[in-house]
Amino acid sequence: MLARNMPPFRYLVLWAFTVAAVVYILAPLVVVTLNSFSSVAYNVFPPEGYSLRWYKNLMSQDVFYAAALRSVVLALLATALSLAIGVAAAYALVRYRPVGTEFLNAIFLSPLVLPKMVLGVAVFILVVRVGLYGNYISLLLTHVLVCVPFVIAVVTAALVGFDWTIQEAAFDLGAGPLRTFFKVILPQIWISVFIAGLLSFVTSFDQVETTMFLTRPGQSTLPIEMFLYFQRWQDPTIAALSSLLICFAALLLVLFSIVTAKRKLPVFAPPNDKG
Repeated sequence: MLARNMPPFRYLVLWAFTVAAVVYILAPLVVVTLNSFSSVAYNVFPPEGYSLRWYKNLMSQDVFYAAALRSVVLALLATALSLAIGVAAAYALVRYRPVGTEFLNAIFLSPLVLPKMVLGVAVFILVVRVGLYGNYISLLLTHVLVCVPFVIAVVTAALVGFDWTIQEAAFDLGAGPLRTFFKVILPQIWISVFIAGLLSFVTSFDQVETTMFLTRPGQSTLPIEMFLYFQRWQDPTIAALSSLLICFAALLLVLFSIVTAKRKLPVFAPPNDKG
């Protein structure tokens, strides 16, 4: 009787594999978080004692405040530009299918497959030759270059199954292209646009390989300042900062869950035959 109530063996294997994968992914985060409360001035696991001294040390590092502000502003600007470019590109590729669509897709998505270090060196050589090294615009455009593929990939997936007769109906009723996009198309795909924006923000905020070639002293973003600090000191201060960033990522995940859970997509009610 017990054997009959047990799930099939393949489900047990899948469950065990899922648990192992989750543990494998979360274990480094747990190690970093516990290490941030260490009482000793070196990285050791498990900690020999627990203290908040490294969080206090982190709060006294003014360089991290300025770097965090620069990272947030840069990520917001890069996200806004990436959404503007990526949504427009995805719309054109899916709706109009121009000549060479597959080639254009490969070009747009190439930053995803290129090693970030190679991309950083290539962009560094380019900005030096055109005289834009150390310019904020070059750093911003590089982050946009890295983020746009995520927007195109996510929004394209949403537009592939879009019912374009709705757009044609809006045109027939006298709506212009911009009004049709913001009133008809965007409400149907806004959740994908939100996901793309979230991915773009996280990607820009976390950029190291491409950013390290384009910043000068005093202009570093938060990941670069963390890298420079760790070159000078090996205490758990960076673990404390990493723990705060983990909490920040968890808050973004909660925000994503709330937004997607409360999404209200347009509903087209059938005509009322009783009237």
